[in-house]
Amino acid sequence: MKFRSVSITLPGAIGLVVLAAVIYIGVGAYGAAHSMRPRRQTELVATPAAFKLAYKDVQIPSRDMDIQLSGWWIPRTGSSKAILMVPGRGENRTTEFYSHFLDLAARLNQFGEHGFNILMIELRAHGLSGGKISTWGIGERHDVEAAVDWIKAAGFRPGSIGALGASLGASSCVYATAEDPDISALLVDGPGVVDYPNIRRSWSRLSGTPQLFFPAGALMERVLYGYDYSALRPIDAMRKIPPRPVLLVYGSKELPADSERRPLLKAALPDSELWVVEGAAHTGAYTTQPDLYLQKAGAFFEQNLK
Repeated sequence: MKFRSVSITLPGAIGLVVLAAVIYIGVGAYGAAHSMRPRRQTELVATPAAFKLAYKDVQIPSRDMDIQLSGWWIPRTGSSKAILMVPGRGENRTTEFYSHFLDLAARLNQFGEHGFNILMIELRAHGLSGGKISTWGIGERHDVEAAVDWIKAAGFRPGSIGALGASLGASSCVYATAEDPDISALLVDGPGVVDYPNIRRSWSRLSGTPQLFFPAGALMERVLYGYDYSALRPIDAMRKIPPRPVLLVYGSKELPADSERRPLLKAALPDSELWVVEGAAHTGAYTTQPDLYLQKAGAFFEQNLK
C-alpha cells in the first residue's frame, strides 16, 4: 500500500493558524458572554406577608444605566434605622441564604425594641430586575448606591442607613460603601477578596467552555464589555471603608484557618470583626447558626446606626 504525502504550503499553514485563532477567540467571546449572564431566579419563594408583615413592591432606577431594580420595602413603625439587603449571583431576594434571606429580613424587621426598616433589592440581571449582564460588582455598586438614594428619599438620614450583602451582593456593597459615605455600617457575608483566581478556577462552570479557553475569555471580557478580571479586587475597596464599621462573615469551608485571604482581610480592615462560622459553606452561616447570626447582625446595626 502506498501513502500519498501531504504537503502544506505556507499560505495554507497561515490559514490554519488564523482559523484556529478565530475559533479560539470566538469560543472565548461566547464564554465571556455566558459568564456575565447568571442564572435568573424569577420565582419568589414567599413574600413578607408570609411573616405577617406589611410591605410594598418598589422599582428603583440604577444610577449608571437605564435599569429598573426590583425589590420590597418592609417598614417598621417607630424605627429610624434602615438596612439594605442585597442577594448574590444567581439568587433573588428570597432564594439567597438557601432560601432563608427573607426569613432573616423579617427577623431583623422585628429585632429588639424598635427593629429596622428593610429594603430588599435584586441586582441587575437577577430576579425581577432589569438588565442582561452581571458585572462582578463593579457596575452593581451603582445598584446599591441607587437603593441608598431611595432610602434617603424616603426620609432616612445617612447615619441611619446600613447594608447587608451576600456573595456578589456583598462585593457590590463593598464597592458601593467605599464610594458612598451615606452607608454607615456594613455587614458582608462571603464577599470576594481577590476575585481573579476564583473566576479562573471556576471558568468552566461560569462560561460553559473548557478551561483552556480562559485566556481568550478574559481578553474578550475586556474587549467586549470593558471589565478586566485581574482588576476585580474588593480588598482594595475595603481599605477605603474605615473608620466605618464592617462585620465580615464567612463559612469555615470557604475561609479555612490557613487561608491566605485571612491576613489580607485583617490588613485591610484591622478594626473590623471577622466571624468565621464553623462548618458553614459559602453564604451558609445563617442556616448553620440562625439565632446567633440574627443576634450578631441585629446588635451590629443597632449599635452602629443612629
